[in-house]
Amino acid sequence: MDTYFAPAKRTEKRKFKNQIADITRNPIMDSLLKTSAGLLVVLNEDRQIVALNHTFLETFGIKDAQDALGLRLGESLNCIHALQEPAGCGTTEYCASCGAAIAMMSAIQDNKADEQICALVSDRDGAISDICLKVKAEPIEYENNRWIIFYAQDITQQQFWINLDHVFFHDINNTLTALYGNVQLLEMSNPGNGEIKPIRQGIERLINEVAIQKNFSQHKDATYTPAKEAVSLSDIRRELGMIINGHKASLQKKIIEDWPREDVILETDALLLSRILGNMVINALEATQKGGSIRIKVTTTQKKVYWEVWNKTCIPDPIQKRIFQRHFSSKSGNSRGLGTYSMKLFGETYLNGKISFQSNLDQGTVFKFSLPYHAM
Repeated sequence: MDTYFAPAKRTEKRKFKNQIADITRNPIMDSLLKTSAGLLVVLNEDRQIVALNHTFLETFGIKDAQDALGLRLGESLNCIHALQEPAGCGTTEYCASCGAAIAMMSAIQDNKADEQICALVSDRDGAISDICLKVKAEPIEYENNRWIIFYAQDITQQQFWINLDHVFFHDINNTLTALYGNVQLLEMSNPGNGEIKPIRQGIERLINEVAIQKNFSQHKDATYTPAKEAVSLSDIRRELGMIINGHKASLQKKIIEDWPREDVILETDALLLSRILGNMVINALEATQKGGSIRIKVTTTQKKVYWEVWNKTCIPDPIQKRIFQRHFSSKSGNSRGLGTYSMKLFGETYLNGKISFQSNLDQGTVFKFSLPYHAM
């Protein structure tokens, strides 16, 4: 057997040299190779490289383009399986499941563009590395020649974090399940111990938080469905207390609260609501100096509940204009720009409320959240 997947045949040397010359003289190909910001390779119908751009060379440490010409993709990237068969890349047992080989064969045999994920292990001079590429192979014909334009995007790091996400959620769920089981046993053996209940409630909250975060992490199209239930304002106040009590931002600061006497019942996702309010309060605390105070004011009408969280610090005007923008933050460091963005996302997209703020030197800053409800 010459091959387990793609044809083994390679282009005759004289013809291949002519193909390289054709590509070199082709102004469209030349312009495409020079201007493409991504990884770009031009292949002939035998899947051999006839041209590639500088980005491809630089990304994969290929010092001279001449070293890659005539090779197949896996050979140029030092795939550990590429030379396991005499005919090379595309012909081994592993190639039938290789995204790059599948995309190329779709372009060559079916004359249609195909996009795949290609995962390979590279061995370059003893340095082993995992590479993950998002690839697209597209056939084109020009001046009696048929080429495969092969685009690639290096998503190795992105896939690493996605896989790490999956591992994290798997492991943290196992840990939380064990903790929850133990605290339930503790409650059963100590029925009169009131100190166990808040521990159980904290674990339950964490389990729900992880479940929500897992949903957002795995569904980038934001398809989360709020878990609505009947919940009172006093319940929300307790949930908020679990978030802010003992938080380092609250140390040596005073929280002045004004909640209605009437315990209104809402039908909403209590966990999302408390996350929104928690972000509002923690942001206000972080903007407040030690010895200072913030205010939480809650009012109701027959149709809406209003939360207002005030602190005396004014947000600079340039920052105000981008306060709800994802990834933007006035704070330094990574993973910033999520607090106010998540308030807007959760409050408006999922709970159908309204998030707004006002900030000036005279009156400080107040974030507001209004939530429609039907009296129950």
